[in-house]
Amino acid sequence: MHASDGDRSRRWGSRGRRFPRPARARIRAALLAAAAIAVLLVGGCAGARDERALASWRQVEDTWYGPHERTRAAAATGAAIAAPDMELPATATLDDYLRFAARHNPGLEAAFHRWRAALAQVPQAGSLPDPQASFGIVLDEVDRSATYMGERYSLAQMFPWFGKRQLRGDVALADAVAAGQRFEAARLELVVQVTRAYTEYAYLEQAVQIARDNRELLVRLESVAGARYRAGTASQADLIRAQAELDRVEDLIQSLADIRGAAAAELNAALGRPVLSPLPAVTGSLVQQALAPLPELADEQWLTLATDRNPELTAMRRETAGRQRAIDLAHREYYPDIMVGIEYARGGSARMSRMDGGGADMVTGMVSINLPLWRGRRDAGVQEALARYSVMTSQVRERELALAVELKLALFAYHDSRRKLELFGGALLPKARQTLAITDTAYRVGEAGFTDLVDAQRIVLEFALAHARAAADGAQAAARLRALVGRLPEGVTE
Repeated sequence: MHASDGDRSRRWGSRGRRFPRPARARIRAALLAAAAIAVLLVGGCAGARDERALASWRQVEDTWYGPHERTRAAAATGAAIAAPDMELPATATLDDYLRFAARHNPGLEAAFHRWRAALAQVPQAGSLPDPQASFGIVLDEVDRSATYMGERYSLAQMFPWFGKRQLRGDVALADAVAAGQRFEAARLELVVQVTRAYTEYAYLEQAVQIARDNRELLVRLESVAGARYRAGTASQADLIRAQAELDRVEDLIQSLADIRGAAAAELNAALGRPVLSPLPAVTGSLVQQALAPLPELADEQWLTLATDRNPELTAMRRETAGRQRAIDLAHREYYPDIMVGIEYARGGSARMSRMDGGGADMVTGMVSINLPLWRGRRDAGVQEALARYSVMTSQVRERELALAVELKLALFAYHDSRRKLELFGGALLPKARQTLAITDTAYRVGEAGFTDLVDAQRIVLEFALAHARAAADGAQAAARLRALVGRLPEGVTE
């Protein structure tokens, strides 16, 4: 049945275009479109949990990353040499070296960027997939008499099954927290590295000075032996013995100086400087630095602190928690994802010769799901997640055992160094110096042999070097203990 000319005149304009649709239909289409846009916007926003995670690294940007960025900007403009934070103070202490290394060590910078990258993955893991928009136009007209068949616009959004986004965000957040703990572990390990290199350099510099003082003593003894030999009151063997001992000390000084150059290169590398860069003279007493005591705790208390606060172990535990959430996520893969969309079809001025009302606009809602039929793949995913969780639990246990061994060795080194400091500094070295003075006096009056004098001098040299060595070992052991329990040395800015 064909419409009358009057009906056509009410439906079509003079140029064949349809008059506007009723207001009720337009309102319905507008509401559907607004609802779809609202769903897309709300679903794509990061949650408060993600924002709190991203704020964690912003807290350290001004205290650590900010100065480093300013240094790099100065280097880019050719002002790195003149930048005040690129040079060590002339009277640099260990704390100055530690602060310098925190700003310039490339390994620590890499650990920081790994943390930033892990944090940036949190909002990505918990976000929705990108929506899909499409546009279609009819290319082959059904009715040749129609001037235009219309267009199609659609907008669709895929929604993962309930809980998948949360679980993915939890896994990424656990990895980000673990990366933050590993950055802290890298910072503490850098403290140990710089402390070891600095104390080795300071010890070698002090050892060279001790050997030079003993060389001056041997030069004086050689002069005395030569004078007595020429006077006929001493044998030539005493003079030869003095010269041989002097050559031995000269060789020791040269060896210590060569090793000091290698220690300086190691220290410069830890600071992020060229290995041949000159270092300031060591200030302060290495013994006084080593005498700063750690808390008097039992071995069990140290182990409890390390087990609870060691950053590397904490990172592994956070990763284990993330792997546990990954198991839940693997189980959610058995459920389908849902796609929700809306389509708008515009008929335009199409006039179907056999269809009354052809060309009307349409708004269509769409819902589709994927069909998780291949259970074998999802079963394998669950098994993989379980295996990765088992790997992490085993690694945590392995790290706990290794940490206990490292802590025990560090405690032994610390207590042994302090015992030797007290032994050599309080008893052996003063007595050796007293014995040398007495033997020197006795030799001058002919009551002691030259061999006794040389032996007394050698004992003083050995005890002085052992005392300095114990001081260096004590400072290194203390730094290692602080790193194992997750603490920085006093006076270093967090």
